[in-house]
Amino acid sequence: MKKVVIACEMLRDELTKAMSLLGSDMPIVWIDTKYHNKPSDLHAKLQEEVDKLKDMDEILFTFGTCGNAILHIQATTADLVIPITEDCISMLLSKPNEKFKRMKNTYFLTKAWMNTSDSLVSDFNRAVERYGKERTDRLFKKMLQNYDKLMLIDTGTYDVQEYSLKAEDFARLANLSLFVENGSIWMLEKLISGPYDDDFCLVPKGESVTFECMGFSEETPPSVLNAY
Repeated sequence: MKKVVIACEMLRDELTKAMSLLGSDMPIVWIDTKYHNKPSDLHAKLQEEVDKLKDMDEILFTFGTCGNAILHIQATTADLVIPITEDCISMLLSKPNEKFKRMKNTYFLTKAWMNTSDSLVSDFNRAVERYGKERTDRLFKKMLQNYDKLMLIDTGTYDVQEYSLKAEDFARLANLSLFVENGSIWMLEKLISGPYDDDFCLVPKGESVTFECMGFSEETPPSVLNAY
């Protein structure tokens, strides 16, 4: 059976490790993190990549609902396999056979989220260059006034100590309490190896991703969720 992964750049380290552990050389189509800024753009990009793939039996996604971007994607070229999860955060913090509950008032970081040019950390550094640190501090404290915690997710794929030092500066300027939480790549490993059970939305070729398949009803669709 021929398979391919359509993967978010945010999960490059984690997916690379999962595939290495499983000895998989499955081809990967990487999606730039810039598409996260607008769910409609991400939806269009994902559909474009699905439509381009040829001679595949299954297309695996390292995306969850992701601000509704995955909903109504059409399986035009192959069957689709999608983790039933909200986004990258829930994918990395969830545990097998347990319902994930997102911590409130918390801003989430990993190495990838800190390094991307579209992250809030990068936005802060650019703002300092443009407006100066004093004005930027005031601006970002107001932007983050609804947060009181900053979580650095340890996925076991990077030097947490190095990135916790970088996160401390960001936590200090935003007056957030920094802590490290262990994450996991179990869902990515299961995506690569199977079995595809109730943890996944399976969309046969010719059909499309529905609210119900992703664990929601049409009456209570998921709200737009930000991964970072």
